[in-house]
Amino acid sequence: MKAAKGTVCKDIAIVGGGPVGAAAALGLARAGHGVTLLEARASMLADDRRTLAIAYGSKLILEDLGAWPAVSEVTPITNIHVTQKGHFGQTVITAEDAGVPALGYVMRYNALVEALVRALTATSIEVITGAAVTRVTPHEDKTEIHWGEGATAQFCAARLAVLADGGRALTAATFGTPKESPYTQVALVAQVHTDEMPHGRAYERFTPSGPVALLPFERHYALVWTGTQAEVEALVALPDEIFLTRLQRYFGDRAGQFLRVNARSWFPLTLKVVKQVTRPHAVCIGNAAKTMHPVAGQGFNLGLRDAAGLCRVAQGVSRESLGDADMLARYVRLRARDRRAGIGLTHALVTGFSNRLPLLPLLRGNALTAMNLLPITRRALARVMMFGVSSRG
Repeated sequence: MKAAKGTVCKDIAIVGGGPVGAAAALGLARAGHGVTLLEARASMLADDRRTLAIAYGSKLILEDLGAWPAVSEVTPITNIHVTQKGHFGQTVITAEDAGVPALGYVMRYNALVEALVRALTATSIEVITGAAVTRVTPHEDKTEIHWGEGATAQFCAARLAVLADGGRALTAATFGTPKESPYTQVALVAQVHTDEMPHGRAYERFTPSGPVALLPFERHYALVWTGTQAEVEALVALPDEIFLTRLQRYFGDRAGQFLRVNARSWFPLTLKVVKQVTRPHAVCIGNAAKTMHPVAGQGFNLGLRDAAGLCRVAQGVSRESLGDADMLARYVRLRARDRRAGIGLTHALVTGFSNRLPLLPLLRGNALTAMNLLPITRRALARVMMFGVSSRG
């Protein structure tokens, strides 16, 4: 077997060229550090038809990095209508209440990636595609990153390695096995058209089987419908007309009459949390550090705040101090409260609103009604969803 061929990485090597990794690369380069970005795919641009819900706070981060898509490619969310199926209680959270132009924005995944790639090409960041990382080995003064196999195997050393993706096995081997709690729900995603324009309104409807969300996207909605795997697989297999009838019965007519559906698929849902997100000269952020339920759309936004937090602590750090114990401890302190709050809020919404325990519908209804009557509570929740929870440390 031939030895891996050594190459030169810059002072920071980022594993994973998705939106969080690309944003981290842009921010760390702006902080004055040399950055190498390693992406497993042959191209940063992929045929990914997913939609993303991006909080207003995340927009500010991306705009600051010069990576916000064109206005024509994003759909603002100006209000969110929250209800629970079969029981009283509702609330409407508005951008006006929160004092912002929009609570969030919906866009195609590819639109964001294209904006990030445009920003990357205007920098000195080294982007290496086709680099499927197989091993990350921290040392006391550097971290080695290995990618490829056989004759194409390569490695480099960096003062700081950042795992923004890279797969479950790589994260576990580097940072320890994450704590995983599979949900009983899986998520159906699709695009649905109604006879009414969305006009910026999103819907979050909690049901005993799991939440159902409609996000305004262009002239239609992006649908996320959670339920048991058996329920969701049956829904995916239905003819379009029957599926739309089921959705109408389940959701009601608050968004109008459902007319068309396309691009139905589903994926499993698991809460995965890496307990210790740092090793000497290595840190994991974004999906490498945690994966979450899609309710309230917090996963990607929490990951983007991870990237912004890492860039913040890297400001003014010398090359020799990159990835040392002090820098990484400051990152952990900076992100601890927001990380706990984001994971906790998402998990509480899923478990508190998606079950059939007898008294909970009454408690949930009272909570939604109280929130509807008290603007200060809606504003507080909106700001947590948009900006996270700031650190005291």
